[in-house]
Amino acid sequence: MNMKKYALLLAAALFVSAFSACDDETTLPYIPYEEDKTETPTEGEDPDIITNTYRLNQVLQCSPENPSGVDIFGKLDFFATLRMTVSVSATGAVVEFDNGEVPFLPFTEALPEGKIQCDLDHSVIPNVLRIRDTDTVIATFEKDGFTTEFQLDSKLLSYKYKYTKL
Repeated sequence: MNMKKYALLLAAALFVSAFSACDDETTLPYIPYEEDKTETPTEGEDPDIITNTYRLNQVLQCSPENPSGVDIFGKLDFFATLRMTVSVSATGAVVEFDNGEVPFLPFTEALPEGKIQCDLDHSVIPNVLRIRDTDTVIATFEKDGFTTEFQLDSKLLSYKYKYTKL
């Protein structure tokens, strides 16, 4: 009789578990599959462009007696108006200068007006920002920002523009 009792309990337990497995609350809801749409840029558009505008932070006047330079930024008001905008993406960089009221350019050769196509060379330290397909260096870049070195009429004096991000 004990064996019949265990067989009956086992049959009842299987029946209850089979019946509870068919419960509507345990079925998962249907979620339709939708393909992700890729954000493909239109032709000519460059993805992930990062644009920063820089202003002069220091204007260093360097001489043989003082090679690290003397900051003359605060001595002349027109330096505060100079701006450099750099847009960097995976395909290169675009630089645009607004010389403001500064009466001279810090480059030995004339730069093209408007947006200038450039490359940021990461293979050298400090990094070099040069005009695309030329050897013309616009600026160098280190952790503290861009620097442009130039010389005016005096052979003994040289200058450095140090830019900081706005």
